Amino acid sequence: MMKRIHSKLGTAGLVVAVVALVAAVAGTAFAAGGLTKKQEKQVIKIAKKYAGKKGPQGPKGDPGSIGAQGPKGDQGPKGDEGKQGIEGKEGIEGKQGLEGPPGPTETELPPGKSETGVWSLDENAASVGAADTYLVPISFPLRVVPAPEPVGHAEEDPEHCPGSASDPKAEPGWFCLYRSQPYENVFRSGEIQSDTTSGFVFEFASEEAGQHVRAYGTWAVTERCPTDPETGEEEEEC
Repeated sequence: MMKRIHSKLGTAGLVVAVVALVAAVAGTAFAAGGLTKKQEKQVIKIAKKYAGKKGPQGPKGDPGSIGAQGPKGDQGPKGDEGKQGIEGKEGIEGKQGLEGPPGPTETELPPGKSETGVWSLDENAASVGAADTYLVPISFPLRVVPAPEPVGHAEEDPEHCPGSASDPKAEPGWFCLYRSQPYENVFRSGEIQSDTTSGFVFEFASEEAGQHVRAYGTWAVTERCPTDPETGEEEEEC
């Protein structure tokens, strides 16, 4: 049989037929290195003609086992150092504001407000000799304008002096003198009228000249309430 094929195809033809047959049987098309371009085309043509149909795809194979971890790679070369960033500009410091004018200094007691204080008289006969009169000045921290009406014995006028020696009080427009205990060998004999918007000077006299005298207490004064501009009368409360 091979002789008949050889006689019909010749040596070259026989080679081509054999290659084509092998390719058809193996199901793979390939080109031999010793074939001409024309022979390669003929092999491919014959292989396609006699090649069987492609079989169905086989089942998916099981995944292979994970391979062993490869050796750690060498550390790469150190990178070049980056360029230094541009430094930001320093902010401009704000200017200090101008100093404001000094606030007003209050010199007068506001309407309806009160101020209180203490007073005392303690004289030894050895230091004053035979003196029998004494002056006790009382100054107001803030002026009371207009001048208040004085009450020398607060306990005698509870209407205008509703407080006590431990809690001195005075109604608006009044000054009240409180005593903490009975006077010793002395009594209040009067007051000296001067600038009564700034305070009072009270006069005391001894009951027995040349003897020790003692008196002390507290005081309170309250500024008048403002006057109603329509009626001209003083407000009852402020």
